[in-house]
Amino acid sequence: MDMDASQTWPPPTPSPPPFSSRPRASPSPSPSAHRRRRRHSKKHKPPPAPAPAPTPQGAADFSALPPELVHRALAAACASDVAAASRACRAWRDALRPLREAAALHAFGRRVKHGLVAGPASSRGGAGGGRLETERQRALGLFRRAARLGSAAAMVDAGLMCWEDGRREEAVGYYRSAADLGHPVGMCNLGVSFLEADPPKAEEAIRWFYPSASAGNARAQYNLGLCLQNGKGVKRSQKEAAKWYLRAAEGGNVRAMYNISLCYSYGEGLSQDPVRAKRWLQLAADCGHKKALYECGIKLCAAGDKVKSLMYLELATRRGEYAAAHMRDVIFESLSVVNKQRAMSDADKWKPRTLHPRR
Repeated sequence: MDMDASQTWPPPTPSPPPFSSRPRASPSPSPSAHRRRRRHSKKHKPPPAPAPAPTPQGAADFSALPPELVHRALAAACASDVAAASRACRAWRDALRPLREAAALHAFGRRVKHGLVAGPASSRGGAGGGRLETERQRALGLFRRAARLGSAAAMVDAGLMCWEDGRREEAVGYYRSAADLGHPVGMCNLGVSFLEADPPKAEEAIRWFYPSASAGNARAQYNLGLCLQNGKGVKRSQKEAAKWYLRAAEGGNVRAMYNISLCYSYGEGLSQDPVRAKRWLQLAADCGHKKALYECGIKLCAAGDKVKSLMYLELATRRGEYAAAHMRDVIFESLSVVNKQRAMSDADKWKPRTLHPRR
């Protein structure tokens, strides 16, 4: 091989480029390596726990209420409301334990009173009257135990049984305890006991009828209307009386239905309205009000329906409306044997309409 004289063998190695002070950039990691690092960091570094929600400004802590206040506030409540409130927090559950026990005793006492629970073996073999009296006393004992635990409903039932047995002072004591706790029936019964006192205390009765009626008790609304109509313990006002009669009638009180029918008939406290008067009179009769039955019978006779008129007059007589007896006898004599039998059969089959008045 021919070579030039200026060339050498082997050829010289090229020298490296001059050193630079700038740092060399590291190669960027691949996307898969980046994902691996993220998974690794998530595995070993859990996310921080969420911060607790701030308490709304001005929110009340019900668990800090005094147990006595919780107990008193729910003493007049029904068993389901007491059970629901007991689930609110541990403090309420502990405070309401006596009321839960009282509700169970009261419910069992009502079952015993109405003969839905078999009595002890010692009382089953006795005579009917003696056994029933034993069961009554057993129910009264359960009501008293529930009343001592603070149940206002048990106080009312204990008062009712004492009133029926002639122990009126004891009954009034139970009614007053229930009324002080705000029980509507207790307030109404206390007002009635003042009306029936000797001498009557109408002003005290009105004092208890008003809150009970305002709470929706239909019997208290009727009694308040009666006092307003007659001016007992309060200034007489036919307009206010009609207002409370109407509320009581809408709440299912049969006597108030009859009275509001009279208000609409004669325009006393309300605008005269024969249609509404007839409707309330018929509803009162359907529920078994003896005067309403008598008046419906008279109206039916005037309208020419003697068979139905005889049925209503017979029902009124059976319920103690003796003024209906004479008219009943007159119509009875004027009908054929077939129609007489039909009217009497209808009276035997008739049942009053069942309503559920507000307590």
